[in-house]
Amino acid sequence: MRLLKIYGLLFIMFQLTGCFNDSVYKKGENSPVFQPREYYRKHLSYSEAGVFSASSLAEEMKNEITNEDIVKRAIVIKQENKYLVAINIKAYHLKKAEALSKQYKEYWEMKWKIPVEVTFTPRDYRKAEKIHLKTKKRA
Repeated sequence: MRLLKIYGLLFIMFQLTGCFNDSVYKKGENSPVFQPREYYRKHLSYSEAGVFSASSLAEEMKNEITNEDIVKRAIVIKQENKYLVAINIKAYHLKKAEALSKQYKEYWEMKWKIPVEVTFTPRDYRKAEKIHLKTKKRA
Protein backbone atom coordinates (compact mmCIF):
# COMPACT_ATOMS: atom_id res chain seq x y z
CA MET A 1 0.00 0.00 0.00
CA ARG A 2 2.85 2.34 0.82
CA LEU A 3 4.50 1.58 -2.54
CA LEU A 4 1.23 2.42 -4.33
CA LYS A 5 1.13 5.83 -2.62
CA ILE A 6 4.74 6.55 -3.66
CA TYR A 7 4.00 5.66 -7.30
CA GLY A 8 0.83 7.76 -7.18
CA LEU A 9 2.75 10.76 -5.81
CA LEU A 10 5.47 10.32 -8.46
CA PHE A 11 2.83 10.17 -11.18
CA ILE A 12 1.18 13.39 -9.92
CA MET A 13 4.59 15.08 -9.63
CA PHE A 14 5.44 14.17 -13.23
CA GLN A 15 2.07 15.53 -14.36
CA LEU A 16 2.60 18.79 -12.48
CA THR A 17 6.12 19.34 -13.81
CA GLY A 18 5.05 18.64 -17.38
CA CYS A 19 7.21 15.62 -18.07
CA PHE A 20 4.41 13.80 -19.91
CA ASN A 21 3.22 16.96 -21.58
CA ASP A 22 5.76 17.33 -24.46
CA SER A 23 4.94 21.02 -24.37
CA VAL A 24 8.20 22.11 -26.00
CA TYR A 25 7.90 19.67 -28.88
CA LYS A 26 4.23 20.14 -29.72
CA LYS A 27 3.63 20.66 -33.40
CA GLY A 28 1.09 23.16 -34.62
CA GLU A 29 -0.23 23.34 -38.16
CA ASN A 30 2.41 25.77 -39.47
CA SER A 31 5.29 25.06 -37.11
CA PRO A 32 8.38 23.16 -38.28
CA VAL A 33 9.14 19.69 -36.95
CA PHE A 34 11.81 19.76 -34.25
CA GLN A 35 13.99 17.01 -32.93
CA PRO A 36 14.92 17.06 -29.23
CA ARG A 37 17.09 20.10 -28.39
CA GLU A 38 16.42 21.75 -31.76
CA TYR A 39 13.65 24.12 -30.75
CA TYR A 40 16.08 27.05 -30.57
CA ARG A 41 17.54 26.52 -34.05
CA LYS A 42 17.37 29.35 -36.61
CA HIS A 43 14.94 28.56 -39.43
CA LEU A 44 14.94 31.81 -41.39
CA SER A 45 17.82 32.96 -43.55
CA TYR A 46 18.88 36.58 -43.52
CA SER A 47 18.02 37.05 -47.17
CA GLU A 48 14.43 35.90 -46.55
CA ALA A 49 14.10 38.48 -43.79
CA GLY A 50 15.36 41.27 -46.06
CA VAL A 51 18.72 41.68 -44.27
CA PHE A 52 21.78 41.23 -46.43
CA SER A 53 25.11 40.45 -44.87
CA ALA A 54 28.13 39.73 -47.02
CA SER A 55 27.68 35.98 -46.79
CA SER A 56 23.94 35.98 -47.51
CA LEU A 57 24.45 38.27 -50.51
CA ALA A 58 27.14 35.95 -51.84
CA GLU A 59 24.88 32.94 -51.28
CA GLU A 60 22.06 34.60 -53.16
CA MET A 61 24.36 35.49 -56.08
CA LYS A 62 25.61 31.92 -56.20
CA ASN A 63 22.08 30.47 -56.10
CA GLU A 64 20.85 32.79 -58.86
CA ILE A 65 23.66 32.05 -61.27
CA THR A 66 23.78 28.28 -60.65
CA ASN A 67 20.11 28.06 -61.63
CA GLU A 68 21.16 28.76 -65.23
CA ASP A 69 21.32 25.71 -67.50
CA ILE A 70 24.84 26.32 -68.79
CA VAL A 71 26.48 26.86 -65.37
CA LYS A 72 28.04 23.91 -63.56
CA ARG A 73 29.42 25.62 -60.44
CA ALA A 74 30.00 29.11 -59.14
CA ILE A 75 32.22 30.72 -56.53
CA VAL A 76 31.48 34.15 -55.05
CA ILE A 77 34.27 35.98 -53.23
CA LYS A 78 34.12 39.41 -51.63
CA GLN A 79 37.28 41.39 -52.32
CA GLU A 80 37.46 44.75 -50.53
CA ASN A 81 34.44 46.64 -51.92
CA LYS A 82 33.50 44.40 -54.84
CA TYR A 83 32.31 40.87 -55.46
CA LEU A 84 34.08 38.42 -57.75
CA VAL A 85 31.83 35.77 -59.25
CA ALA A 86 33.67 32.96 -61.03
CA ILE A 87 31.48 30.55 -62.95
CA ASN A 88 32.36 27.16 -64.36
CA ILE A 89 30.51 26.67 -67.65
CA LYS A 90 29.32 23.31 -68.92
CA ALA A 91 31.04 21.84 -71.96
CA TYR A 92 30.32 23.42 -75.37
CA HIS A 93 28.65 26.53 -73.92
CA LEU A 94 31.63 28.88 -73.60
CA LYS A 95 30.27 31.16 -76.38
CA LYS A 96 27.10 31.83 -74.38
CA ALA A 97 29.06 32.58 -71.20
CA GLU A 98 30.07 36.13 -72.14
CA ALA A 99 26.48 37.24 -72.70
CA LEU A 100 25.38 35.56 -69.48
CA SER A 101 28.15 37.20 -67.45
CA LYS A 102 27.30 40.65 -68.81
CA GLN A 103 23.62 40.12 -68.08
CA TYR A 104 24.20 39.13 -64.45
CA LYS A 105 26.84 41.84 -63.90
CA GLU A 106 24.40 44.55 -64.96
CA TYR A 107 21.52 42.97 -63.04
CA TRP A 108 23.42 42.69 -59.75
CA GLU A 109 24.98 46.15 -60.01
CA MET A 110 21.54 47.63 -60.55
CA LYS A 111 19.87 45.53 -57.86
CA TRP A 112 22.35 45.98 -55.01
CA LYS A 113 24.36 49.04 -56.12
CA ILE A 114 27.68 47.26 -55.63
CA PRO A 115 30.51 46.60 -58.09
CA VAL A 116 30.52 43.01 -59.38
CA GLU A 117 33.02 41.26 -61.62
CA VAL A 118 31.88 38.08 -63.36
CA THR A 119 34.51 35.81 -64.89
CA PHE A 120 33.89 32.65 -66.84
CA THR A 121 37.20 31.39 -68.21
CA PRO A 122 38.48 28.12 -66.74
CA ARG A 123 41.73 29.80 -65.71
CA ASP A 124 39.90 32.49 -63.72
CA TYR A 125 37.68 29.88 -62.11
CA ARG A 126 40.70 27.89 -60.92
CA LYS A 127 42.27 31.05 -59.46
CA ALA A 128 39.05 31.90 -57.65
CA GLU A 129 38.83 28.34 -56.34
CA LYS A 130 42.34 28.60 -54.86
CA ILE A 131 41.48 31.95 -53.23
CA HIS A 132 38.24 30.49 -51.88
CA LEU A 133 40.04 27.48 -50.39
CA LYS A 134 42.64 29.72 -48.72
CA THR A 135 40.03 31.96 -47.14
CA LYS A 136 37.95 28.94 -46.12
CA LYS A 137 40.91 27.41 -44.26
CA ARG A 138 41.63 30.70 -42.52
CA ALA A 139 38.10 31.16 -41.25
